[in-house]
Amino acid sequence: MDDISSARSRFSRRRLGEDDRPLVQTSVIVGLCISGALVLFGALIGGNPLSFISAEGLLLVLGGTLSSTLIQFSIRDIRNAGIAARGVLFQSGEGPLERMGYLITLSRRVKEHGLLTLEDESAMAMDPFLRLGLELTVDGQSPDEIRRILQNEMRTSNDQAWRSVQVWETMGNFAPAMGLIGTLIGLIHMLSSLQDAAAVGPAMSLALVATLYGSVAANLLFFPMAGKLRIVAQERELAKDITLEGLISVARSESPLLLEQRLQSFISVAANG
Repeated sequence: MDDISSARSRFSRRRLGEDDRPLVQTSVIVGLCISGALVLFGALIGGNPLSFISAEGLLLVLGGTLSSTLIQFSIRDIRNAGIAARGVLFQSGEGPLERMGYLITLSRRVKEHGLLTLEDESAMAMDPFLRLGLELTVDGQSPDEIRRILQNEMRTSNDQAWRSVQVWETMGNFAPAMGLIGTLIGLIHMLSSLQDAAAVGPAMSLALVATLYGSVAANLLFFPMAGKLRIVAQERELAKDITLEGLISVARSESPLLLEQRLQSFISVAANG
């Protein structure tokens, strides 16, 4: 109850659009910086970091990973996955608990001033799902129609979000395999040039660096990004469930107290998210 009251008090002092600006996800930036620093530290231990640079190995790993992923997913899926990853860096500051508080406050406003107050809120809402729900509600659509339209929208957006997670997970699975392929190519070149001592070194370097690139790409980029997108997708699903329940309550002209009691069932889910 305290979480909802706190969130409601924050939203009572502002409209949704006034403070719904994207926030840089510090954890993502810090994680990427630490990962890069660890890789750089490992490269500097041997005293010659240039030995870890191989354009051929990088091309084999990244190019092979992308081409294999293209076989499984469409270009549109991969583009959406890239957009989702970029969006992870800038995520709305409003979480599920804040959305609960906003909807409870909105319900009180509607009780005091009528449904027309939703016009201003829909114009300022930055969340497309919330904006659609507010527009449907202020247009006087029936609760059943609002639920049907919003649930269809939820299915479409949720499917796209989880498809992006699958794309990044797939790249994480392919990257080490591509590194192994690069290793095998390097070993073949090395064995075929044993009589030329000058060619053995570069071939062996390609063999080892390709494996390194595949492991680093999978475990420091692809899999962590998939995990982050999964968490974001879960939070957004929860926020949409809360939004749907709240707008249906507003459309039915239910009391704010009843809505608050109904939304309490989401508290434990939001706290664990």
